[in-house]
Amino acid sequence: MTASTSSSQPLHLSDIGELLAAVPAMLGFHPTRSFLVLSLSPAQQSPNNDGRGDAIGAIMRHDLLLPRVDEPIPAAMSAAFERFCTVCVREGARAVLVVLVDDRLDHPHNHASGAAVRLVEEFADELALSGIEVAGVHATPEIARGRMWFAPEGEVNGTIPDPESSVVAATRVFGGSPIRRSRNELEALLAPSPQERRRRVGQCIDDVIDARDLAYEHAARAGGADRADRMELESLLGRLAAFGDGAGLQDRECAEVAVLLANPTVRDSVLALAAGAQSRAAERMWVELARVLPDPERADAAALVAFSAYVRGDGPFAGVALGVALESNPRHRLSDLLDQALQAGLRPEAIRGLADTGYEIAARLGVVLPPPGPPE
Repeated sequence: MTASTSSSQPLHLSDIGELLAAVPAMLGFHPTRSFLVLSLSPAQQSPNNDGRGDAIGAIMRHDLLLPRVDEPIPAAMSAAFERFCTVCVREGARAVLVVLVDDRLDHPHNHASGAAVRLVEEFADELALSGIEVAGVHATPEIARGRMWFAPEGEVNGTIPDPESSVVAATRVFGGSPIRRSRNELEALLAPSPQERRRRVGQCIDDVIDARDLAYEHAARAGGADRADRMELESLLGRLAAFGDGAGLQDRECAEVAVLLANPTVRDSVLALAAGAQSRAAERMWVELARVLPDPERADAAALVAFSAYVRGDGPFAGVALGVALESNPRHRLSDLLDQALQAGLRPEAIRGLADTGYEIAARLGVVLPPPGPPE
């Protein structure tokens, strides 16, 4: 499930075609074969009770698994419906809109539409237990300009305007967040570098660890663990500053940063960077590291990518990064914590406390981090 929970004000859309055109911008990518749920806030109830005047809160997604006529509802879909309901209850939703995007849904009366209706009916039953209703169901083969949308159980239909011309898309792009053509593009951003380079970096890590342990021990003996941690945090911040100025990361430099991030105090401190002026440069460096580091070192960098994406409201990319981190190290505690929060549909505001903790750790070590604020 992707829980895309923006930290901005709730979105307000009144036309179904306009709403469907805005979905890629809300998700961050163009969905395919997807079951999407948009929670509707009771802040502005529509007089005709069709949900169109409500404020859109969380948007949730799961792969659309259509059952055959003689098959039960897939267990994965039932589990997704339970999670969706949990998020809707937390959001205080009075209703939801269901959007079905699937190339098999090209006609309101074909087999695929009938299977989709079965799914929606089970989801509606699950929601009803919490007093939440399905205010509308809209299906389309593809979210693209001129494509038809329709209600699977009715004669209502229309066409979708250009998604790239929607107000939501313009706002997202203006804020520096691109809209990907598919979820595969998100996954490609963290695709591993060629194995040969990762092998070289891994060899450097073995060499760097010995030098790091010796330097850390000397610093700790001279001024305690805080002095040693401060030395390592300052070293990482120096590497980030050089990276932000255009310096590349050579194999040994990647290994050095990986070893620094293995220090939980240092890693937790730099969580604060996601809330400050260096957030974009930091995320770019974490992405680079997540691609070139071997396992399990890759998990620390991927977790930092996930946190940065989560804080700026990019739930889909955060989910991809967490998948990378937990595949690299299934016991990675920070990644597990963030994954649970994302799966539960917690908004970015709910996890920003981790950034505050990072500032507190750095202050204790005597290191001044860039203050909270918009990225440069």
